[in-house]
Amino acid sequence: MDNIWFYFAGIPVYVYGVMVSCGVFFGTIITLREGRRHNIRWQTMFDFIIGTGFTFFLAGRLGVLWAEYGFGSLLRPWLIFTEINQGIHAEVGFIFAVIFGLLYTLGHQIFGLDFLDAITPGVLVIKVFSALGSNVFGYTTNMPWAVSFGELAVHPLPLYFALGYYLIFFILWRIRRNLRFDGQVALGALALVAWLRSSLSLFADINSPWILAIIASLAWGYLFVNSPPPRRDRANMLLSVSQTIVFLVVVLTIIIFFYSRF
Repeated sequence: MDNIWFYFAGIPVYVYGVMVSCGVFFGTIITLREGRRHNIRWQTMFDFIIGTGFTFFLAGRLGVLWAEYGFGSLLRPWLIFTEINQGIHAEVGFIFAVIFGLLYTLGHQIFGLDFLDAITPGVLVIKVFSALGSNVFGYTTNMPWAVSFGELAVHPLPLYFALGYYLIFFILWRIRRNLRFDGQVALGALALVAWLRSSLSLFADINSPWILAIIASLAWGYLFVNSPPPRRDRANMLLSVSQTIVFLVVVLTIIIFFYSRF
């Protein structure tokens, strides 16, 4: 399978890059909306998103260039953009993005569990799109939904992750207005994502953070039981039905898009 989706002015445009860009776009919209709901100024949240994104890109590109040119990469900063087809060092970018985000939120006095609840849905949306662009597949299988590469049929791990992340997003999106404690969305996402990875480790060679899943689940359950119940919004049957329909349509769209790549 060729991971190049199309060429723009002779430059290859990769599926993964397009999907991550789409995820960042929609994730940003959702995060800005949730930030306002958590009383975080729009401009403050927007600057946080732009700052962490730029830091991830810059540090990730320098990580790649440093591995090839060493200290000389700092003397040729234009290579960050002229050799962008070499990709981004995700681990380095993530570390520096976390450092920037921590310093920024502490400096603007917005860091806390409430802030983590605000950004979690947007992060999950990014994970959905990035999973759809991934080329990391699972073990061989004879299941009818397997992805075939010639005579080799494997588990469609990117599809499993995309559907799993979207299900987690949908669950937390439904409960986010009736929370018992700050951090309920973020901690719930941490537990569910850990369980998702642990479950999918049965079908692919990936780490299984089952210890994290148990600890996060126990912490979530303890805080949920020992926190006062919220004042619930009135049940809206029409809204629930419409959200369920949208959920099913998105699931179908994810499946169709994924298999259209092969």
